[in-house]
Amino acid sequence: MANKEKASSSISSHEDPSNPLFLHHSDHPGVILVSQPLTEDNYNTWSRAMIMALSAKNKIGFIDGSIKHPGDASAAESQHWNRCNDMVKSWLLNSISKEISLSVIYCKLASEIWADLKERLSQVNGPYIFQVEKEIHNLVQDTMSIATYYTKLKALWDELDALCSIPTCSCGSMKAVIQYQQSHKTMKFLMGLNESYSATRGQILLMDPLPNVNKSYSLVLQDERQRAVSSNQTIAPEAAALAAKMNSRERKEYKDVEKRKDGKRERPKCDHCGWVGHTVDKCYHIHGFPPDHRNRKGNSKPSANQTSSLAVDCKE
Repeated sequence: MANKEKASSSISSHEDPSNPLFLHHSDHPGVILVSQPLTEDNYNTWSRAMIMALSAKNKIGFIDGSIKHPGDASAAESQHWNRCNDMVKSWLLNSISKEISLSVIYCKLASEIWADLKERLSQVNGPYIFQVEKEIHNLVQDTMSIATYYTKLKALWDELDALCSIPTCSCGSMKAVIQYQQSHKTMKFLMGLNESYSATRGQILLMDPLPNVNKSYSLVLQDERQRAVSSNQTIAPEAAALAAKMNSRERKEYKDVEKRKDGKRERPKCDHCGWVGHTVDKCYHIHGFPPDHRNRKGNSKPSANQTSSLAVDCKE
């Protein structure tokens, strides 16, 4: 009876979400907790992302060794622990590159995998810090937007802070150190901007006290957006004028084509001589042929009938 109650109590505790041995129905070995797999060059960022993911699932104790195996105290408890340990191992292997995962796949405990990776890949050495510092120094805006430039710069700063963290202190001197660090970041951000932002940069440098890098980024971003709005307003009238010009040209070409089509369908015909190509008011048989016309024969004056016809017209 006592064993039955103990087993029932164990099962109910494992259904409690606050229990580290609890597994949600959506948890399975194929889950990928971080977007970027572990390689030989990104252990620091990968480990931070993995710690956050495992902490959210209340499984951080399986990699730092704080959740020990229950031993032979309870078969059910041991089964639940093994199940969670294998689940965390699967999550770790899913987030490691193929080359590295082959070297830790035979580890029995998730904490062994974590310790092995940390020992091999988390070597914080001078060359790596030098590389990050050099990337920060050489980074400039160039063709990037303000948001992209700042995002890349901040990622490098965060990585450097993780490698060389400042010791915590309760005295007032730490505030001055942090303020100096912020001023240094603001200067670097402003130095990397394109010369087109020199006016905004000058205004920020004249502020006392100097704003932190986040405030400086906000001011420069507002300038960029204002320029985009002004640029759109300037281009709009030119685009409208070009469109109107093109429409006018298209209408003229359309009318010319229609005229040519109309001329092919019905050419003017003279009511006097019956020839096609002119009207009565331009008929040479009435008004006479030009001196150099090929049909001119001696006299270019109109005939008697033509003269009388003109006379009648004049009287009328």
